[in-house]
Amino acid sequence: MSDSAPSVTPSRSLFIGAISVLALSVPFFIFGLAFFDTKARIEFQCQRGGPCTLTRIGWLSKEQPLTFTLAEIEGARVERDRSPRGEQQNIYRPVLVTTRGEFPLSHHWMAEEREANRTVVAVNRFHQNPEAPGFAMWHDNRHQASRMGLMFIVAAGLVLLLGLWLTWRAVRRRRQERAQAAAPGV
Repeated sequence: MSDSAPSVTPSRSLFIGAISVLALSVPFFIFGLAFFDTKARIEFQCQRGGPCTLTRIGWLSKEQPLTFTLAEIEGARVERDRSPRGEQQNIYRPVLVTTRGEFPLSHHWMAEEREANRTVVAVNRFHQNPEAPGFAMWHDNRHQASRMGLMFIVAAGLVLLLGLWLTWRAVRRRRQERAQAAAPGV
């Protein structure tokens, strides 16, 4: 039988582990904030006689609005695609067609063509009669888009708590080592 003391992790190893875990939480926070700020609220406003502005907004910031003159706007259309889940079902998204390219008027695809078509009808009606009263519309999908960001932020918080706990253990262990070193040998 040996009378060796139980193995104890040295404070230096605990500090290295704590710093590593704390550093690991940083990318989780960065990705979480990036996903959380997905520009998933799209606002489209037209004034009587023009111009029209398209703005993309996230929870934390918003992009510089794009401004289109009536001459630049060619209309709107419904973009169709297949459901990514492998279903034999179409999904739809309203798109603004301009001389500068096409701009989605909704961040997420819609299951109902009617919903996407309402936006297209409003834009095309204004395009055909620009002297009609102006209008404003928006599609706000930030709640759906920010789910992934929220998961990353929660994971970052858990990793951060683990790192702080390891730091606390390392500090406690360092105090024990210093007390043992200061005590006279037995």
